[in-house]
Amino acid sequence: MKPASLIIGRLTNFFQRRTEVEPNELIKALEREVVKQKTKDNRVPNSYTIYLREEDCYRLSAARLMKTLHEAVERKVIRENSFMDGALSVKIKKTPKDDSGLVIVSGYVEETEPEDDTINLENDVLSNTLIEDTNSTDDDATIIADKTQIVRTMRTASPRRVDYNLAVLTDFSTTEIVFGERQIYLGRKETNDFVLADESASRIHAYIAYERHRHVLYDAGSLNGTLVNKKPISRCELKDGDKILIGKTTLTYKVL
Repeated sequence: MKPASLIIGRLTNFFQRRTEVEPNELIKALEREVVKQKTKDNRVPNSYTIYLREEDCYRLSAARLMKTLHEAVERKVIRENSFMDGALSVKIKKTPKDDSGLVIVSGYVEETEPEDDTINLENDVLSNTLIEDTNSTDDDATIIADKTQIVRTMRTASPRRVDYNLAVLTDFSTTEIVFGERQIYLGRKETNDFVLADESASRIHAYIAYERHRHVLYDAGSLNGTLVNKKPISRCELKDGDKILIGKTTLTYKVL
């Protein structure tokens, strides 16, 4: 695999202090970085590396927080009406120097290394499992994890990709759908992701794709057409708060 190619990078030091960094501060710092790096053509970086002191680095590198940070960047891109090219990379690393602050390096990377965006129950459990070597006579016995033996006694699931939650589509009655990067379909047909109980809607009326880290609404050749903010569209990059009219049903697109 070709090494990642860093085209543009920028170092931002947000604060210097000895107190613990909180998750909410990481989120706010990332959001500020997205805004600061926004170009005139509304493009933002796709690579963000957060450097923290060792204690904070270990404490905050949990899978759940990494998912939250990823979602925070994606949502900010939409709210800023911006675009991002390439796969998004968000990482936390230990600062290479004796620095108590929070530092973010952002840049445009042509090729990114595949990130571990899967959840693996087996690995997560084993990473915290320690077994004492009972054959050792030393006081300082070696700690060994017998993976094969442990797996036999536990129920495991195959790795699954992280499902990012970025936006919600709702008719403000009883129907709504939260979605992220997957393509969703709207219409009367029961197999659609968002089923419309509206005779004026086509069976497959429209769909929402994910392009350049934005949700894009397409009319699927419907009989009565699709409107966004009262204007007919065939393709429309959705913005927070947009009103979508399908048949007689009004849907609202909101960033989470």
